[in-house]
Amino acid sequence: MTKLRSKTVFIIGYLDGIDYFVEFESEKYKDIVQLNMSDQYQNVVYKTIYALIWLSRINITSTFIHFVDDDRFVDPLHIYDIATRTINSADLIVVGYLLNRSETVRDKSSKTYVSQEDYPFEGYPPYIIGGTILTNEKTVGMLAVAVEYTKVIQIEDAYIGMVAHSVNISLKHHAAFFAYKKNLTSFIRNGVSSPGYENTNILMRDWSLLQAKRHSMQLKTRIRNKNV
Repeated sequence: MTKLRSKTVFIIGYLDGIDYFVEFESEKYKDIVQLNMSDQYQNVVYKTIYALIWLSRINITSTFIHFVDDDRFVDPLHIYDIATRTINSADLIVVGYLLNRSETVRDKSSKTYVSQEDYPFEGYPPYIIGGTILTNEKTVGMLAVAVEYTKVIQIEDAYIGMVAHSVNISLKHHAAFFAYKKNLTSFIRNGVSSPGYENTNILMRDWSLLQAKRHSMQLKTRIRNKNV
């Protein structure tokens, strides 16, 4: 669709009843890396850690790397544009929606609860919100080394922020990575990544609308150029 040389890989765990679909996807597209753990929120941080280590060990030659959750709607062409304008191969940098301050949750009923034993501080250092972070090969390699020396907490995005801080990786805010879902018009005008797409049908609908909008804009450009 984009004419970019790209590869999508799904990092997954195990869930009851999906073995057939995983095997089908893997055999047809060769795009599955499955970890020996249950696929649940508490293990998201380990999936990210493994993805970093795995990418650093397979000798990838990608210019840019985008980590993204499966409930996000993304525009790969615009993500590529942002990457080329903000990330150099020599940079140690992560780009996304930056939170400068976030308090540690001590409420045991919350899924983001962290005990004082695991993390004694009342706030996290700045971090890029989880679900959509853009970076490069050099940064992935540095993070892969640093995670082996950083105690794990279950809050994946805050943890990666802690790891990045420990090795002086820059965190760059970009408002096009939405923190909350907005309407499609706002996304087309200003966005590259939006959360809140738990429903596959809605995601596919908006993808079709995005492609139609882009095709219409290309036609208008061609007509305008012909008339010049």
